[in-house]
Amino acid sequence: MKTPATQWWLISVFLLVSSEGEITTDDFSETQSKALRLIMEHFHNKDHIRSGFKVTEIMKTVEIDYGSGTFVNLEFALKQTTCPKRHWTNTDCELVKPGRIFNCFACFKFDYGSDKILSQLIDCVGAHQVDAKRTSRRIQSCKEVEQKKGSKKPGTYSFLTSQTV
Repeated sequence: MKTPATQWWLISVFLLVSSEGEITTDDFSETQSKALRLIMEHFHNKDHIRSGFKVTEIMKTVEIDYGSGTFVNLEFALKQTTCPKRHWTNTDCELVKPGRIFNCFACFKFDYGSDKILSQLIDCVGAHQVDAKRTSRRIQSCKEVEQKKGSKKPGTYSFLTSQTV
């Protein structure tokens, strides 16, 4: 028989291990944070959205640097808050218990060394609307965003300036 202290220790270890795999927005790079901000602004500018929403779960984060630019792919859940949509950035907005939940999937291709968006996909729908068909379409569209070529390549400027000396 295990002692209560041993049981609490096992539970504590389990909770620690299970929480280590969670991704938070605090772990985001500058580019991922920019992408998240763009998605949230896009979402809250929709006419059918009346309340503010906040990120409650991050399902996927990808960031890849290519010579043609930086590719970012995010998937996360949004939940309705007590704040109106014009105040969605307030940190004191509380989640509505039976509130609406949205699933957002987005891909961005930023030009190399720039904030310029070369291509993007933003798809935020009710969580109940995400099925295999929609997921397949999202992945295909995201691949197209990822393959978009930028105007600059790493080292282009330094190579060009070295030629003028």
